[in-house]
Amino acid sequence: MKTLKMNPIRFFSILTGTALLIMALAAGYAYGISFTQIHVENDPIQTMTNIQSKSTLFYSGAAAWILILAADLIVAYGLYRYLKSSHLTLAIVSGTLRLLYCLFLAIGIVFLFRQDTQLFERIWSLGLFIFGFHLIVTGIGVLKNERTPSIFASLLVLAGIGYSLIHGLENFMPQAAAAAAFLDTYLSIPMAVGELSFAVWLIAKGGKSVSPQPSVVPDQDAL
Repeated sequence: MKTLKMNPIRFFSILTGTALLIMALAAGYAYGISFTQIHVENDPIQTMTNIQSKSTLFYSGAAAWILILAADLIVAYGLYRYLKSSHLTLAIVSGTLRLLYCLFLAIGIVFLFRQDTQLFERIWSLGLFIFGFHLIVTGIGVLKNERTPSIFASLLVLAGIGYSLIHGLENFMPQAAAAAAFLDTYLSIPMAVGELSFAVWLIAKGGKSVSPQPSVVPDQDAL
């Protein structure tokens, strides 16, 4: 008996959007609550005191970073699948850059569990510099994708420029730390809106223009 299956683009749209939202919620706790209450910039002694006195908060935050990493890996593959039908090269570059960011995040998490929050933040910041380029490439891929409103291309590219500029200044031009902090203060919300609005659209609309086909077997779409 033939059954109606969800087209793969729609499936990966929902998967990617859901992973992005889970990642955002987990990051709100991992960084916005746990890390900011534990980590004291340039004060490892006070940071260690905070870790010891708030160990549950610290380790629950560290566990949330693992969830973020898992969601990022899903997003890397999901975006590759979503973009590859319109531009394979951009899809590969986008996915590769996000995987490279995931590598930096994974290394940072190792040091976080070793209670070295300073090194975690430095490694993660280097990863976010790469993450910015991922968003720029993804935005260009979205622009070339006829199924996706071009507004999301602009939002993603602008967010990517913000990430790479802020973390490029922090890591490669320490004398411009004040400028990086200024940009972070005023661009953090627009940067977040770029990816989160795309996530909501992926869940609500992504891939719907592609009609599902009757099938008797699971989809065997090539990787």
